[in-house]
Amino acid sequence: MPSQDEQKIWEDLRSFPDQNLSWERKQVMLENIREERRKISKQQKRKKYVWVANGLVACAAVFFVIWMKPFSTPVETSASQASIDQNYVAAAQKAIQSVGINKEFHFDEFEKETEYFIIRTENREAIVTFKPNTTEVRTVSVECAVNELPPSYQKYVGTAQEAFKEANQQVIFQRAHLFKDDEKTTLSFYLDDGQYVSVDLKINKVSEFSIDYKPDDVDKKYVYQAQKALMVMSGKNSVPFTDANKATGKEEEVWTLKNETEKYSVKIGAQSSRVYSVSHVTDRYKIKSKEEAISVTKPLIASIFGIDTAGYKADGGRDWGGYVLTSEGKPNIRVHIHRLDIGDISGIRVEWEK
Repeated sequence: MPSQDEQKIWEDLRSFPDQNLSWERKQVMLENIREERRKISKQQKRKKYVWVANGLVACAAVFFVIWMKPFSTPVETSASQASIDQNYVAAAQKAIQSVGINKEFHFDEFEKETEYFIIRTENREAIVTFKPNTTEVRTVSVECAVNELPPSYQKYVGTAQEAFKEANQQVIFQRAHLFKDDEKTTLSFYLDDGQYVSVDLKINKVSEFSIDYKPDDVDKKYVYQAQKALMVMSGKNSVPFTDANKATGKEEEVWTLKNETEKYSVKIGAQSSRVYSVSHVTDRYKIKSKEEAISVTKPLIASIFGIDTAGYKADGGRDWGGYVLTSEGKPNIRVHIHRLDIGDISGIRVEWEK
């Protein structure tokens, strides 16, 4: 059975489609998401806003973009390097050196699964997976300081830094994370505030990113569109934004405009200009039953997303924390509820089809 931590991570990722990733890569990603959750927990204590922490979980989930399958029970687990087959220790260290990282790691954990073997350090700085019963490497995941990267990697640092110039930011990276599998090698750079850029080393181009902007630097058409959506939902005439972010998404790059003080946000496609989601707790609309889920939200969804919900059916309820509206051949719509006893809407999200 998965641990409570794994179950919670799984629940956070349930809305993401299966990307057909290898099981061992998903395990590596799970380790990274666990680390993000630990960071979020610390940030949550400092900032005191649960919605901010939840937003960071969502960003982490978007970045890793995985659907977690049921967790299997390890066949065998070793808890110290002394008890680990030294052939795997040597193979892991050699694999890390083969990607240019000349740094010694102390491997503390080793697990055998039917589909993969995995060796890792306790702090997850280094994780290497193998094909079962062999030392043939499948994936390498290693974190290091930027100054520990070989000189040939400095061009990738420059590519990542260039991505921040559009946002009028000059950044200096301290840490880097390299991931290599059979398909490609990716080098990622992170800032302490959650911003990151990942570079595909084969083509030296940015593959994934999350970069903050000043709202004044965002194209006004997205700002006006986001304000219009929020005004429809909240009934307010003024909805200023304090923060803006542009990031890769499942289908396209997405702008997120939000106000952390007032706790509202809008996500808009940077290419399509589609509104993906609107989050704002409002007492103007209350859903008291599943039967009302479509009738109450119909004018909202039509005005904000341009979707006619005639012919849709609703599933879910207060015990689900909201409702899912579906109609064959049309995008699914998720309606989130803030206070379950009242039924007030806190957000609407459309899962646009490709």
